[in-house]
Amino acid sequence: MRGNTLSYGTRYLGRIQGIALLVGGAMLVGGCARLRPTADGELLGDDAVVAHARLLQMADTRAMDTLLVRQALAASTPSVRAAAALAIGQVSGRTLNHLARSLLADGDSAVAANAAYSLGLLRDTASVPALTGALGGRQSVAVEAAWALGQIGAPSRAAIEDALSKAALPEPVLASLLLATAKLRPVPVAQLIPFLRHSNAEIRWSAAYPVSRTLAPAGVRAMLDAARDESAPVRALAARALGRSATGDSLAAEALGALDTLARDSSAHVRINAVRSLASYGSAATTAVVALTADRDANVRIATAQILGTVLPPQRSVWISAWNADTAFMYRRSLLVSAVRAGAMLPALSPASADGWASHADWRYRAAAAEAGGSARSSSALLENALPHVGDADGRVRLAAYTAFATYADSSRFAWRNQILVPALNDPDFYVRATVLQALGSRASAAETPGILASYQRALADSLNDARIAAVRYLAAAWKRDSTNFPDSVRAMVQALKPSDDPLVRAEALESSIFSSWIAAPPGRRRLDWYQRKVRSVLLPALAGRPLSATIQTERGAMTVELFSIDAPLTVDNFASLARAGYYRNVQFHRVVPNFVAQDGDPRGDGNGGPGYAIRDELNRRRYGRGAVGMALSGPDTGGSQYFITHSPQPHLDGGYTVFGRILDGFEVLDALVQGDRILQVRIR
Repeated sequence: MRGNTLSYGTRYLGRIQGIALLVGGAMLVGGCARLRPTADGELLGDDAVVAHARLLQMADTRAMDTLLVRQALAASTPSVRAAAALAIGQVSGRTLNHLARSLLADGDSAVAANAAYSLGLLRDTASVPALTGALGGRQSVAVEAAWALGQIGAPSRAAIEDALSKAALPEPVLASLLLATAKLRPVPVAQLIPFLRHSNAEIRWSAAYPVSRTLAPAGVRAMLDAARDESAPVRALAARALGRSATGDSLAAEALGALDTLARDSSAHVRINAVRSLASYGSAATTAVVALTADRDANVRIATAQILGTVLPPQRSVWISAWNADTAFMYRRSLLVSAVRAGAMLPALSPASADGWASHADWRYRAAAAEAGGSARSSSALLENALPHVGDADGRVRLAAYTAFATYADSSRFAWRNQILVPALNDPDFYVRATVLQALGSRASAAETPGILASYQRALADSLNDARIAAVRYLAAAWKRDSTNFPDSVRAMVQALKPSDDPLVRAEALESSIFSSWIAAPPGRRRLDWYQRKVRSVLLPALAGRPLSATIQTERGAMTVELFSIDAPLTVDNFASLARAGYYRNVQFHRVVPNFVAQDGDPRGDGNGGPGYAIRDELNRRRYGRGAVGMALSGPDTGGSQYFITHSPQPHLDGGYTVFGRILDGFEVLDALVQGDRILQVRIR
């Protein structure tokens, strides 16, 4: 999840950055010269260091080496065997599915659990019987087998439902099975409802999660009961589930009453979910929603401002009252967008106002004014609010303006191609160009390709690869849509482009036959000794019981983070290296979505910056519970410097984003963070 592409509940948490990944996989070497004791008393010699390094190298390059995996699984070192079992899933080693199935019975629970997790990553339908059998075995393996069955989805339905009918399951396995039903369509609501009365709050939450994501009337009634649960996380799920689209006419009045109560809940997370659902009831919820503009919690007020346009009329006076309720920037920024969407005009958007944001000295205010233009009901309002900012001196403000034009849901967008969007192909800001290229690509044509090629050439000097990837996507789309009109000279220009050394740009190009000449270009390579150094500096200390940890010192206090050096060693090393270099010092939390995530790591401050490279995903068995620390992405293998911390459990992110840490202390700081708050420093220990 990088930048603004990670939105509440669904999309990726990030953007694309450049990448430097690399290669290898070969024979394990022998010779145990030095032995290092691990926390379990395991002796880790040089041969095991090399084995771990080769497995890391293989996973980093996504180049499956079946001989290497088999040799690693035959090793005497437990941590090497466990890493090999995990690598099968990380590298999408479908040729080794049968081997992963056999590992479910391995005597080492870590190996067997990693094998089950890998089969879930691979979504191997042939593994359903083996995974079902594993549900009755060792608890750690059964938990992963249940998760894997959920990932496989429909072919696992009978196995999941049958297992849930058995009463003797350990509670962690039961919780994992309940969450697995969220992947089924339809969700077996009737079978889940009894678990909403379980004595264990975690079991109730695990049942409420899939039930809350369905529109089944029985599920909505169950969520009305869950709104009175003693557990705040369960009540938060109920609050989210009671939107107008779920309740229908028959349950709307009862649900509205429940939400009115939940909007006054002692938990801010519950109140945040409640106000979002209240918004779906329109004017019937006005009183309850407006009251939350004065909530004691800043993120509740921000969440309220974001949806206020759904319950308030466009009359200026009511919006002025809401504006005056809070002077904080993020509240007013959210309110500004809501007001424009509702057709109301606030003084902040008036050029004649002394408090006008359009000419504010702080770029964030000008960008917010431009952003608000993108919510306008009419193209004339969009032009009035966003057009003045396309010439702003700050690229982040120009980006907000061009984004408003690029995303405006009106056919008039295409009338702006030549006048507004096309000139931006030469903008100095790489992400302005990337955004415009993406917008133009929806109607890509052969006639525009010379200008796109020129923009690609300019992008070769960018530190990040967004504009290069966007240009390649445009050219591929133009070829697919308009190949008959491609002059031979233009096609020759495209095919004469030097193949990119960036694996992400290459991967995008190779989706289209217009880039067929790029196939022979090899990716870059990293030497094995690079990976060996990472094993010694990150993995070995963790295996010996001395994992790295971090303290994130913010304006609002400190958070202590346990780093998962065994589960995600390269990701932890990347984060630690950036922190030690001072990369995160004075960087803002550029994105805080209340009761979802707080995201940081972009020195630009608008969600579109990074270190100039990307790292591979290291998907692992860690889950996105409350306080999980994960890598922000825009797609597979696009992590860099941006990371996010979850306010509440987010099971839908499991297996999609690298979890590399968790908050141990400082949850009150996490909950208090507001978008724009700064990190003072990150210390690694």
